[in-house]
Amino acid sequence: MPRRGENIFKRKDGRWEARYIHHYENGKAKYRFIYGHSYTEAKQKMLAERTVQCGVDIHATKRIVNFEALASIWLANIKSNVKESTYTRYYRDVSKYLNPRIGKRQVTKMDIGDINELVKKLLQCGGTTGHSLSPKTTIDIMSVFKRIWIFGLKNGYCRTDISDVKLPKKPHNQAETLPCNVRDIISSELNASCDTATVGIVITLFTGLRIGEICGLRWEDIDIDEKVITVKRTIQRIPDLSPNAAKKTKVIISSPKTESSNRQIPIPTFMINFLQRHRCRKSCYVLTGTEKYIEPHQCYMEYKKYMKNHDLSDYKFHTLRHTFATKCVETGFDTKSLSEILGHSDVKTTLSIYVHPTMEMKRKQMELLCPTNS
Repeated sequence: MPRRGENIFKRKDGRWEARYIHHYENGKAKYRFIYGHSYTEAKQKMLAERTVQCGVDIHATKRIVNFEALASIWLANIKSNVKESTYTRYYRDVSKYLNPRIGKRQVTKMDIGDINELVKKLLQCGGTTGHSLSPKTTIDIMSVFKRIWIFGLKNGYCRTDISDVKLPKKPHNQAETLPCNVRDIISSELNASCDTATVGIVITLFTGLRIGEICGLRWEDIDIDEKVITVKRTIQRIPDLSPNAAKKTKVIISSPKTESSNRQIPIPTFMINFLQRHRCRKSCYVLTGTEKYIEPHQCYMEYKKYMKNHDLSDYKFHTLRHTFATKCVETGFDTKSLSEILGHSDVKTTLSIYVHPTMEMKRKQMELLCPTNS
């Protein structure tokens, strides 16, 4: 694996390979490859060559780069430093939304007005889709744009400061939760003999796992004696960007969403008997009871089938996670503990999504102000 921010790798033959952009042809980056017997040797050789090159023509070459070429250079630069699922999301935002709007624009000629116009167009009609985008989606796309632009500023491709770009305000919607009667119906499965798909629904309701995490959960990850669930993998279907790919998408099994998503979740005592009744071999996936996984879309369809069979309204699977978190807040969880259980990288995320006291909770707090002599 390369060191963060550097295209320097150790090859299978034991040598170190360094690569850098040597020149451009038709707006596309052409790389130079350098080899050394150690990381330091490869890096020093690369720096020496780049120093010579910079004195000749690199500055002149950079002036002709359009946004599409800059985005391509950035994607190549970060590809080895991010998760595959993250890279495909960046690639999608660039190819579907940014390039159709500004791909052919020379970055040295773009100013703050052009970038604010990009935000406006994304909100109105997206990339080439013609459909308006939500403020949240627009902000996510512009976050990718900002990463590309900062890379361009640092490496001399562009000049404009983007600190004054006007982004839309993200709507502050309270997370949807299951009504008490729906939650009670799912909770009743704790004392019933249910199939493996239902086991996954119950576990999610009382642990707050994401859908990819529950799909990737094996029985080896559930330590009933220690009363702990260890979250260490997630399952996703992502676009397959390989040029010779037979299908447009593929399933990957990887580490969870962020570093903080690798976590241990205490199992409440009332779930122990439930888990013991349904426990399979350690190598089996919880949702299937076999060594074959089920992917998130299939899991979601099983969930919808369960809700329909029980005459329940159509709620998103993620609502189970929201319900868990909201119930934790209502019962007085401290925010730091809840944040770690949910796998959030920042306590602010937990506060912004879930900590919205109801009128009943506020009233209970106000009653605590009662004078002691009353």
